[in-house]
Amino acid sequence: MVFIPLGVPNDIDKYFYNREKELVKLKSFINTLNHDVSNQILLTGFRGVGKSFLLKKLINSLPNNILTAYVDVSNIYALQKGNLTEEEIMNRLLEEMNKSIGNHAPIFKNTYNSVKKLISKIKNHDYDFNEAGSILSIPIPQVKDNYQKLSQFVMEYPQKIVDSSNGKIKGFVIVLDEFQFIGELKSPESFLWLFRSYSQKQDNVTYIFTGSTSATSDMVDKLNGINGAFGNRMIQFNLDPFTEEDCENYLKERISEIKFNKTGLKRFYKCTHGYPAYINSFCNIMSDNVIYGENKVVEEFYNKLDQIAVKWITLWSSLSKQEKEIITTLIDNDQLKWKGLIEKTSFSEGTITKNLKKLKNKGIISNNNSFYKVDDYMLSAWLKHRKNEDLFYPP
Repeated sequence: MVFIPLGVPNDIDKYFYNREKELVKLKSFINTLNHDVSNQILLTGFRGVGKSFLLKKLINSLPNNILTAYVDVSNIYALQKGNLTEEEIMNRLLEEMNKSIGNHAPIFKNTYNSVKKLISKIKNHDYDFNEAGSILSIPIPQVKDNYQKLSQFVMEYPQKIVDSSNGKIKGFVIVLDEFQFIGELKSPESFLWLFRSYSQKQDNVTYIFTGSTSATSDMVDKLNGINGAFGNRMIQFNLDPFTEEDCENYLKERISEIKFNKTGLKRFYKCTHGYPAYINSFCNIMSDNVIYGENKVVEEFYNKLDQIAVKWITLWSSLSKQEKEIITTLIDNDQLKWKGLIEKTSFSEGTITKNLKKLKNKGIISNNNSFYKVDDYMLSAWLKHRKNEDLFYPP
C-alpha cells in the first residue's frame, strides 16, 4: 500500500505534476514587479483540482527579491466558527507579511520587531500603541478597535516595504486562498473594493485571489465581473482537472507501484474525474501487489469509499442541518431552480437564501442558468453511496 499526503506536502516537487505551463504563466505575471508593474490575478477551480498546491509551488520558486504572504481565508473562517470579520483577515494578512520580512533580517529588523509588537497588541484588541507614531511612515492604529486605521496600515505595508528596501526587494505577492469565504462578510463588496483602491496605487504588490468555485460564481462576479471591484481587469484563468492522458502519465511517473490494465485505468479516471485530490485519495487505499482491472477498480472504490472520501466526510460533519438538507435535495433531483428548492424543502425563503449563500461560499454548490447543483463530485459520490447502502443519507 502506498501513502500520498492529501494536503500540500513538504516535498512539493515529488508530487508536482502537469502544472508547468500554469506555473510559468503565473511567474511571468509576477516577474513584471521587477519593472514596477503589478498584475492582479484570479485563479479559480473546484475543490481538489490543485490550486493550493500550485500556489505553494509558486511561492517556493520565486526569487529572494520577491516577498510572499499566503492567507487561507477558509482557515480563518473555521477558527472564528463561521463569524468571519474584516478585522480577522487583516490581522492574519499583517502577521503573514511580517513573517515574510522577518526572513530578510537585518534589513527589516527594526520594522519587523515594531510590527510584531503591534500584532501582539492587535490580537488583544489593544490598539493604543504608545511608541512611535508611525512605522515606515504609515500611521499606527491608536484608537481601540479602529478598523479603518488598521486596514490602512495593513494595505500600505507591502508597498512601503519595497520602497524602503533600497532596491533589494522588488515586489510583494499576497495570496488570498479560498477567497470565496469573503462572501460571508457583512459587506464583501466593500472589502474587495478596499483591495482594488490600494492596488491601483501600488506598483510592486501583486494580489492573487484563488477560490474553490466556478469561473462564473457570484463571488467571482463581485471580484472581477464588469461591475465588480476589479471590473474585469484582473488576469483570470481556471485550473482544470487532469485529462485522461495526464492521469495515466501521473500514475506511471509518480505512483508507479499501483498497476492497471487498460480498462482499469479508464474506470479509475471515471471514478476520480481527473481531480488530483481524488486520485491521491483513491491511490492511498490501493495495493501495490494487484493489477487493477475495471471490476476491481469499481469494487475497491465503493468498498472503501469511506476511506477515500475521509476529507469530504469531515466537511459533511461541519455543515448545518439546513445545509445538509439542501445538498441532499439537490442530489436527489440532480439540479433545481429556486422555486423547486422552496417546494422540496421544509424551510422558509429566508432560511434557504442564507444557507445557499453559505454553500456557494464554501464551494459546494453553484448556480448556473438559474439552476442550483452540487459541484463537489466526491462529496456527492459518497452521499449517494451511503444512501444506497443505508437507505438514508448520513446525519
